[in-house]
Amino acid sequence: MKHAMFLPGGPPEVMIDWAKKIEAAGFNSLWQGEITNSALLPLAVVAPSVKKIKLGAGVVLAFTQSPVMLAFAALDLDFLTSGRFILGLGVGHQHRTNNWYAGRDVGKPITQMREYLQVLRLIMEKASKGGEIDFQGECYQIHARNFFSRSTPQPRPQVPLYVAAVKPRMATLTGELADGLVGNPMFSSQHISANILPPLRVGLEKACRQRSDVEVLGQCFTVIDDDLATAYRIGAGAMLFSIWANIYDDIFAAHGFAETVAQVHTLQRTLDRMKAIDLIPRELVDAFCAVGPVDRVRAKIQEREGLLDTVILAVPATGTTREQQDYYRNKLLAAFAGNNVRRNT
Repeated sequence: MKHAMFLPGGPPEVMIDWAKKIEAAGFNSLWQGEITNSALLPLAVVAPSVKKIKLGAGVVLAFTQSPVMLAFAALDLDFLTSGRFILGLGVGHQHRTNNWYAGRDVGKPITQMREYLQVLRLIMEKASKGGEIDFQGECYQIHARNFFSRSTPQPRPQVPLYVAAVKPRMATLTGELADGLVGNPMFSSQHISANILPPLRVGLEKACRQRSDVEVLGQCFTVIDDDLATAYRIGAGAMLFSIWANIYDDIFAAHGFAETVAQVHTLQRTLDRMKAIDLIPRELVDAFCAVGPVDRVRAKIQEREGLLDTVILAVPATGTTREQQDYYRNKLLAAFAGNNVRRNT
């Protein structure tokens, strides 16, 4: 199992320094998320400074952007990274897409993502030569008699497309059409085994593909600290944020935490919402996170061996200062340095 990390934010020199450190530690890939920032521009900043590590947009809020223009941006980044870029795509929240970001989510996530992937493939196929393009889908329609060709060289015909899939139907679509599956912090060993890998295999079989055709990544909030109480507290804060999202209640319930989630939601509607962190049991943190002394963290990460191809070791941002985040990132680099070197060569 390979290891990956997210790119810390900051001024260019800070991002470049972290990218170099993470690459030097032998990590397989480096990822950039997107909420009120771009998942693409920070990767362009660090691209000239690293030579081996893969750079992934993890993930672009797809329905906020034109698939045609995103295909062009992906090709640009693949050129800048000498063929090491990965384009990750996520559905996001329909309300936020349409009302926060002025995007276009039609309320049919599987259909729209299927067409989005098809348009991306089509544009990347046609980019170098141009010519007529015709795509008539339910969500996207394109017709160009003589589409402009691109002069920028393409290191490879297609940029790998990864899809964020937390629920079975999107996992099936990923197995059918995508090159990778990106999981969020809900990717416990139980959730991967029960709700991700079986539907992924359905999609693979539908498309006559092999399991090796799709890289499966999952995030894990990771805190290395000899003070177990502190590590659990930080992990609980990260899980609190996931509960507040109001979209993972079924996953928490499947792990036996329905009552805890209900209590947190009740307190969430009051002025004492931050006290809800005290409601998060250690068992819930252990189900989804890896916290505590380094040997304990390594053992928790190892539970995902054989389920994930790559685990993204994520330092919680909720309830931690920038100094704390940097401290825990350095702990991760020291603990997992060299684990991926053989796989990267």
